[in-house]
Amino acid sequence: MRKLFSSKGKRKVNKHGGTDKNRSPVSRLRKYIIPACIITVCAGLIGAGLWWIFIYESEDAAARNEYDELREIFMSPPEPVEQPSDNIEQEPEEEIEEEDSGIIEEEAEIVERLSMDELARINPDLTGWISIEDHIEYPVVRGTNNDRYMSITFSGERNRAGAIFMDFRNRNGFDDKIAILFGHRTRDGTMFSPLVNYLDRSFLQENPIITITTRDGEELTYRIFSARLTDAWDTSYELSFSNPDRAASSFPNVPPGASRFLLLSTCTPSSDRDERIIVIAALEE
Repeated sequence: MRKLFSSKGKRKVNKHGGTDKNRSPVSRLRKYIIPACIITVCAGLIGAGLWWIFIYESEDAAARNEYDELREIFMSPPEPVEQPSDNIEQEPEEEIEEEDSGIIEEEAEIVERLSMDELARINPDLTGWISIEDHIEYPVVRGTNNDRYMSITFSGERNRAGAIFMDFRNRNGFDDKIAILFGHRTRDGTMFSPLVNYLDRSFLQENPIITITTRDGEELTYRIFSARLTDAWDTSYELSFSNPDRAASSFPNVPPGASRFLLLSTCTPSSDRDERIIVIAALEE
């Protein structure tokens, strides 16, 4: 039998026997508004996450660019200005050859001082430069506390990468019995991130040398003899200034005759915010 009425005009009947029009406000809220709110919140969270990723990536890139420029200054300092000589007489060729090594060393010291002077004009808190070949190349600063350079770069920009900084208690700089340097472990593997590799003995054996160029252009060579996991309350931090001899006596495997030390510190990939990696080196005298 042919249908006499079209179904177009019929209202939908819900499972309770009522129509959509007769639904209560609570039912309509559950069906439409709550899912829309969930979708909106999820979209907001995703957007916020992408925004923070963008911010992190931008900060990382800014820090890398800044320190690349500083390395350029340190490794390619301005040429020393030659002073005109009043003595027009030429020294004998043999004497020049004998003095060649001394002249080269003197010129190298001048170049180091020029690079330090150039960096000090950017930041007067400069106290030196740390080099671990192929892994770490950064200027070192010392502030009036240990908080400033946690989130401020060498050039004074606010950035999570911060700077490599000396413990503010090191009033005599690298002349102290124990000099402590801090740096972040970053997402992009820069700053003091490579220190985690020293927990691998083979890496330590292949990369044992730390070179420090002081603010005055003096070059100091340290040899790493220990690396370990510890925490923020390690006696190496607390006793190094009130009783440096006691602190040094707690170092494992101290080389015979070692009298001055360099301690590098950074955080770890662990979820424990108090966990630290320390790398300890002795000055080669």
